[in-house]
Formats: sequence, C-alpha cells, structure tokens
Amino acid sequence: MTKSEQRKKGIQKFTEVMGFEPPEVEDPFFDATLEHLFPNVWGRGELSRRERRLITLTVLMSLGHEPTLRLHLNAATQSGDLSDKDIDELILHVTHYAGWPVGALASGLARQMRAQR
Repeated sequence: MTKSEQRKKGIQKFTEVMGFEPPEVEDPFFDATLEHLFPNVWGRGELSRRERRLITLTVLMSLGHEPTLRLHLNAATQSGDLSDKDIDELILHVTHYAGWPVGALASGLARQMRAQR
C-alpha cells in the first residue's frame, strides 16, 4: 500500500472512529496518526471498534489525560459504541483498579458531556 493509500485509509478510519474528519495540518505526529495509528491499529480486525474504545478509554483514564479522554468519550457515545450506562460501568470498574482520582476525573467529564448534550 502506498503512503497516499495508507493516508486515505487512515482518514476514513479516523472519521469513522472519532465522528469527524481530521483537520488538515502539516505535522509529523499527526501524519503518523493518520498513516499508522488509525489504519494499522484501529483498522485491524481482531478486536471490534467497541472493544478498542473500552481499551483506549481505560488507558486514557489511567493516564488522567483529560483532553483526549473527553474527545474519546464523546466519540464513543456519538457513534453508539458505548451507552451512558456502559461508560458509567467502565468508570466504576477502572476506578477500583486505577484509583479514585482517576474515576473522579472521568466521572466529572462524563457528567459534563451529558449536560452538554
């Protein structure tokens, strides 16, 4: 697959996963995101998109990375991959393994996200 084909596949997968088209920016990190992460990781068939979302959200919660967690929580609900109840269960489960502050951050973001809808 050529770099151009890889990027096109990455843009398609990004749009499917995140719910919006990626911005057009010239940046080596974002190039790798579109040309590797989305086509070669999110695009693999071994796990479902829902399973990948649960894994991604767990890692983002554990790292406490609020902006990216917010982005992925919104994408998970907008796509229909996860319901509000699914997210609540995920937060409760991860909280018991990753710590109460991790759960408090994620729970607060989930409440904000719901209020904005």
